[in-house]
Amino acid sequence: MKKYLFRSIFVLLIVLGIFFLFIELTKEEIFTIVRKESETSVWIESNKLINPSYKRATLGLKYVDIVNEFGEVIDYRELGIGDKIKADLKPLAFLSDPPGLSAWKITLLK
Repeated sequence: MKKYLFRSIFVLLIVLGIFFLFIELTKEEIFTIVRKESETSVWIESNKLINPSYKRATLGLKYVDIVNEFGEVIDYRELGIGDKIKADLKPLAFLSDPPGLSAWKITLLK
């Protein structure tokens, strides 16, 4: 009886773990602005626990299209600490700690 109970709990934990991994790997990556580094750059942090693009990075805001969720163009000064953004990142990152990133487009989420 104990053996059956132990196996059932073990299988349940494995199924829940696989379910968690599936959800975590397929969810959309959203970044949170943690700190304003300068006038034209911010520190961002990913919402993904497993396999994030960058867990924490510096994002430059120069020459980036910044829009709200309705597609209206906004100024980079409207971004504040705690805002959630979706960023289409450029493939080149500066080798620093945290990495320096640039984006094609940033969407401010509410």
